[in-house]
Amino acid sequence: MTPVTFAGCFGWLHAPRDRTGGDVAVLICTGLLQDAILAYGSLRVLADDLAAAGYPTLRFDYPATGDSSDEAVERVGHWTAWQRTVDEAADWLKARTGATRLVLVGLRLGTTLATLAAVRRDDVAGLLLFEPVPSGRAYVRQLFLEAELLSGSRPDKGQDLHLREFRFSPATLTEIGEIDLRKVVLKPNTRVALAAQTESKVVEDAATAWRAGGADVVSLGWDGLMPLVKHKIIEEDSLADFTTELAWLRGAVPPAPNDTIVHTDDAVLRLPGCVETPLRFGPDRRLFGVLCRPESGAAETAVLLGNAGHDPHYASARHAVTLSRKLARQGVAALRLDYASLGDSPGPAGKERMLSHVFAVDRTADVSAAIDALQAMGFRRFGIEGLCSGAFHAFRAGVADPRIGAVLVVNIPFFSMPGGNVLGFLQQKALSPADYIAKLFRPRTWVTLFSGKVDFRTVFFGQLGRLQNRLNQRASGLARRTGLVRERSYAHESLAALAKRGARILFLFSPGEEADGAFAHEFSPMAEGLAAYAGAAMKVVPGMDHDLTAPVARRAAEELMVEFFSRS
Repeated sequence: MTPVTFAGCFGWLHAPRDRTGGDVAVLICTGLLQDAILAYGSLRVLADDLAAAGYPTLRFDYPATGDSSDEAVERVGHWTAWQRTVDEAADWLKARTGATRLVLVGLRLGTTLATLAAVRRDDVAGLLLFEPVPSGRAYVRQLFLEAELLSGSRPDKGQDLHLREFRFSPATLTEIGEIDLRKVVLKPNTRVALAAQTESKVVEDAATAWRAGGADVVSLGWDGLMPLVKHKIIEEDSLADFTTELAWLRGAVPPAPNDTIVHTDDAVLRLPGCVETPLRFGPDRRLFGVLCRPESGAAETAVLLGNAGHDPHYASARHAVTLSRKLARQGVAALRLDYASLGDSPGPAGKERMLSHVFAVDRTADVSAAIDALQAMGFRRFGIEGLCSGAFHAFRAGVADPRIGAVLVVNIPFFSMPGGNVLGFLQQKALSPADYIAKLFRPRTWVTLFSGKVDFRTVFFGQLGRLQNRLNQRASGLARRTGLVRERSYAHESLAALAKRGARILFLFSPGEEADGAFAHEFSPMAEGLAAYAGAAMKVVPGMDHDLTAPVARRAAEELMVEFFSRS
C-alpha cells in the first residue's frame, strides 16, 4: 500500500504486487465518526485483499475527516465537498491504474455516497455496501441522538450540530436528510451486493426498487464482518473476514489486467501554516505515521502522538490532527503514529489481520523507532503525548527513552497493569461494592438485572481486580511508611528519573478522574506528591470528557498542550 494525496485529501493506493493496473478498480467510501474508526483496520485488510485479487484499490479520507484538509468543506459545505471528492477520487484512481470500470465499496454513510456516485457516473459496474444507510432522515436522527448522549442535552433544531470533530450546518443536515435511496435509479445491469447485520424493510425496499430498474442485487449476509462495526475494547481482536464478498466480486465483476504501470507522486498535503507527509519507519518499514511540520523554517522539536485504544492515528474526534496542526503553526513538528497492529501499521508476521491488546503490548520499541527516524531527519528534541491507554504507553516510553524531554499524559488510568480483568477494572474502578448494594434499592436496577443485559462476570472480576489493587496499594503504602520496604513505587521512581534528566511532565485530567485511581494514590488528588519532582505538574481541564469529544473543552486542552510543548 502506498500513501497518496489528491485534491487536498489523504489516501492509500493498494496495487497488485507487480504494480500493474487492471480494467476494474475499487474505491472504498468509509463511514463517519465512530463508523470510520471502528472499521479502519478492517478496511485496510479489505483493500489488501482486493489488490491481491487483481483489483487496484483506493481508500481515502473525505475533506475534514481523518488526515485530509478541511479546505473543501470550508468552501462549499460537508455534503457537497464529500460528493465531489468521491468523483475526484474515482477519476484519480482510473487515471493512475488505467481502469475503465469501477466498483464502489461503501460503509454506513459511505454507502449513500457510493450509491449516489453510481447514479451520476457511467463507469460504475458494481456496488458493495456494508450496513447501508438508505434513509438520510433516519441517519440525521441518529446524529442528533448521539450528540444528545454525549452532551447530555438535546441539540436545538435549526442550529449548527456539534458532534465530535464535526460542526454540521442546518443546510448540511437538510441535504443529508432529504436523501432516500429507494427513489434513486441505478444503471441497468449494475451488480450490487448488500451486507447487513439485521434485516431492514427500508434496505429491502431500496433493493426492490433497484431490481425493478434493472440492477442485479444480492444479499451476502454478515458472516465474518462484525469487526467492521464492533471489536473488543481492550483485548487483542481479529479484523473482518471478507472471503464471501471477494468471491461475489470475482464472479460479478471479474478483473482483467492491463499494461498500465501504477505510479504515484510524493504524498504531500500543504495546509495553512503546515505541511504533512507520510513516514514509514521501523523494522521493514512496517510502522506508519503522518509527520506535520511548520510551513516554513526548520523545526528542531518533534512531538509523538500515539494511539489511544484501537483508534487509528488521527484519534477520536480527530484530536491528533488538530493538535499536530496547531503545534506546527507554533513551530513544533508532530508525528501522528500508529503502533504495530493498529491503524496503518500492520502487525508482525502472522498477526497482520489482528488488532493488538490495548495495554499489554510494549510500545517503547515503536516509539524509539519513530525517534530514530526523526533524528535522521534532523530533529533534536522530542516530546510525547497520549490519552488513556496512549497515556500509559507515553509515560512508559518517556521514562525508557532518554531522548524524550517532555511527556504529557491525559487521563492516565494506571502506571502499571492491574491484576485480573483490565476492562472490568477500568469500568468498575469508580464503583465500590457499597455502590452496587445501593443500586439494589432502585427499582430500575431490577429491570436491568432481569433484562439479561448485565455482564455479571465483568462486574465480579472488575470488583475483584479493584479489591486486589486496593489491598496491594494499602499494603505497599503501609510497608513504606513503617520502613519495611524502602524502595519507591514505579510511578515515583519514574518521576525521579525524569526529573534527574531535566524532563518535564504534565498530567491532564478530566474533572474527577484525578481524584480516583492510581494518580491519586501515588501523588494525592491535589497532586501534592508531585512537589518532590522538578518539572512535574498536574492540571484539571474544566468540562473535558474522558476521550476529548467535547469541542470547547478539547480546544482548551489542546491549547494547554501547545503551550507545554512550545516551551524550549
